[in-house]
Amino acid sequence: MADNNPHRFSSGLEIANLIATSDLLDHSWKAITKLRTVITADESKCLAFFGHYNERSNCKILAFVTTPNCSENPLEEEGGEDLVSLSDLKDEFTAFEFLYSESCSDSAINGAALDLFGPFYPIYEQEISRLKSNPKTQLIITGHGLGGSVASLFTLLLLDSIDLTKAKRPLCITFGSPLLGNEALQSAISQFSTWSSCFLHVVSNRDPLPTSLLNNKAYYPFGTFLFCSESGGCSCFEDPKSTLKLLEATKANTHLTASSFFDYKETIHRLIDQANLKATTRLITENSVSRTASFIAQLEAIGVVPDQAQQQQQRVVDVKRLAVELKDNEMNMIFEKTNSSAKTLNDVKINMAKLEWYKKKCNSESIGYYDSYKNGRSEPDIKVAEFKKILLVYWENKVEEAERKPVKEGSPLNVRLLFGGTNYRRMVEPLDIAEHYRKGLKNYKAHRPKHYRKLEEWYNESTTPESSSTQRESVSSILTVDSLFWEHVEEAVVACQVLRTVDSSAEEKEAELAKLKEFEEYVVELMKSYGVSSEIFLPQSSFMRWWDEYDGIVGDGHDSVLTMLMRNEEYKEYANGRLDIP
Repeated sequence: MADNNPHRFSSGLEIANLIATSDLLDHSWKAITKLRTVITADESKCLAFFGHYNERSNCKILAFVTTPNCSENPLEEEGGEDLVSLSDLKDEFTAFEFLYSESCSDSAINGAALDLFGPFYPIYEQEISRLKSNPKTQLIITGHGLGGSVASLFTLLLLDSIDLTKAKRPLCITFGSPLLGNEALQSAISQFSTWSSCFLHVVSNRDPLPTSLLNNKAYYPFGTFLFCSESGGCSCFEDPKSTLKLLEATKANTHLTASSFFDYKETIHRLIDQANLKATTRLITENSVSRTASFIAQLEAIGVVPDQAQQQQQRVVDVKRLAVELKDNEMNMIFEKTNSSAKTLNDVKINMAKLEWYKKKCNSESIGYYDSYKNGRSEPDIKVAEFKKILLVYWENKVEEAERKPVKEGSPLNVRLLFGGTNYRRMVEPLDIAEHYRKGLKNYKAHRPKHYRKLEEWYNESTTPESSSTQRESVSSILTVDSLFWEHVEEAVVACQVLRTVDSSAEEKEAELAKLKEFEEYVVELMKSYGVSSEIFLPQSSFMRWWDEYDGIVGDGHDSVLTMLMRNEEYKEYANGRLDIP
């Protein structure tokens, strides 16, 4: 059935038009051209060089090119199509270890591109260190042909090194570059949520180099591709499967070989000349009957639809069928994005706010949110499970993403995410503990989810102790510092049950009593630093119920700091921040 909703058409033409009318392509190509004119190098082998240019007043351009007259194109040599597995390199060349993980263990990169990149790796590291010292500089990284492949590798290295919450996001623009790696590499890059959007690959339908590696079916694209035709039409595609289809469909039928230099100057000028609203609006209007037709419009723009001469001289692409495939690929991509279980940070803030409201509501009812959720009797208690699930998926994904990126210094999470993850852990893990013990299970710590463990580990490694004076002032509303606090309470309740059980041996009772004394000391230490929320002293809380049972077991002869605070009701001053424990 045709999709007649115009608001859901592919935006490839509009995005391409915006790019063409900007000066990004023109300035990037000028930087490449200037660098090529100043390179003098041994022409017997292919080398990669880079240079700085300030073509645009508000940014810096870093251009990569290969030696102008390489006697042989490395891609045309024997083994030029070979992919090199990053797992095979991880012991001897660690530059791209961040793209290797258990989930993407088969990531591989074109060997010729790595050969060009490797000799200058120490220089690239120095350049990245210099760029990191100026995080506010807008950086365009560009390159042509295999120089574009090296530019992409440099960009990946840079993305791994900078904090994108503090530095401006770099943009890598390549011209006529061959595919760089396999599908596992594309997966590894896409696991870092913003990285793919940093790459724009410009491809002319007259340039044979971008399609030179298609005989090796293992190659797979990443980033956004801007396909251009000789007439000046263009369109953008992001979906990797669609990009592969279009590369196949636009294989250049030209006298040029992959080792020839294709000059993108005229292509860029034609894009600029043709990228006007009147021409683009006419094209879209004439083809806006259905979503499939909108893709046919894009195929016309990039020169895939053959004219009569082409139909007689070369293979004819089944345009309608290709358009349907592109439509289906984009629909699948949109579906995956919109139905992704990982929520945005804004969604997380909204759901955390809902939990804050729930916590305050429970406190006003003298029960505390931990015990209210554990009882699970009211409608708000049931809705909390939904909020909790959204937060769980988001933070599980964030932790997995951070783990895939090897730690060089400090936490794998930036300060904002580490702060958000700590608040999440302290707010939500008590609810998981409540759910665990509500089911009649024991020993939550042995079943503790991995993302809580990693968030706590990274927090402890990266922060200084929190100020007890600040927590004292707001102890009635703080989150308990130790997100495992209620697990300790529940295990203390279990210990009391053992002590009450007639069948328990003397050794068992002695061991449990020792654990309970340790628990007392643990609670007192938290109270000293005002690290536990005063809600634990609400009349209906599990902690207060534990205390009543424990006090009855140990009797008046038991003397400790906690028993003194509880029996004398000094704990009531804790909520006001007026309790000082020696």
